[in-house]
Amino acid sequence: METDPACVVDESGDLGSAVADANANAGNGNGNGNGNGNGNGNGRMVLNLAAMVALAAGLVAGVWGLSFVANPPKQNGKPVAKPVECAAPRPTDPPGYPALCAALNRPDLPTLLGTPEDRVTTAHPAPVVFGKDVMAEVRLTITVVSLMDSSTSVDDMIGMPQFFAKPTTLLGHPAVTYSSNAMPLIPAPGAKVGPATRNLVVAQDPKAPGGQAFELAVFRVDGRSPDDAALNRLAETVLPTLPGWVAATP
Repeated sequence: METDPACVVDESGDLGSAVADANANAGNGNGNGNGNGNGNGNGRMVLNLAAMVALAAGLVAGVWGLSFVANPPKQNGKPVAKPVECAAPRPTDPPGYPALCAALNRPDLPTLLGTPEDRVTTAHPAPVVFGKDVMAEVRLTITVVSLMDSSTSVDDMIGMPQFFAKPTTLLGHPAVTYSSNAMPLIPAPGAKVGPATRNLVVAQDPKAPGGQAFELAVFRVDGRSPDDAALNRLAETVLPTLPGWVAATP
């Protein structure tokens, strides 16, 4: 995993402690060697926690680690509605990024997010690469949205109580929602926590809640809470266009 060392992520209030506890439990399970499968289960928990940390760090590293938000083109002091192309993938990016970025970087994205006056400023691979999971991130002047083809399943999220994931459905697919916050490793004066991030994890196959999933995550740079209705509207529009999506049958 490549991550920006300038930031860490605080999930559900105290993810750092949760990761430490999971690692400790995994070490105990492996060390005991009692053959009861605890080591494998706890090891998988650590991997899933790490995956979620990677996603959240990828969402916020640009804003809170590098203080980077691209400025939109302007004319007479006002933003210009000029299309922004997806950046080319890096050598370290897994295959699949161009399809995710093209699906997310759509002309009606600001409207789907409930901010029709907003403008896309950049569209690029997320700052973090984690294994074979594919990520794309689109930044607008108000909102940042990330899309991931994730090996962390809906069942995985339900099995990790520290994320307080709430089961739901989307287009007949099992899904969960959860929230997180970003925190700089070295906070700026007076800054203790980043903006609230709203995440939606949806199984790609409606009959496989333990399989591959798509995850959408949104946060607003103005600090306001993301709109769940907008997140669902975006998911319902974008996810069925992605490779790997299996439509639910009546």
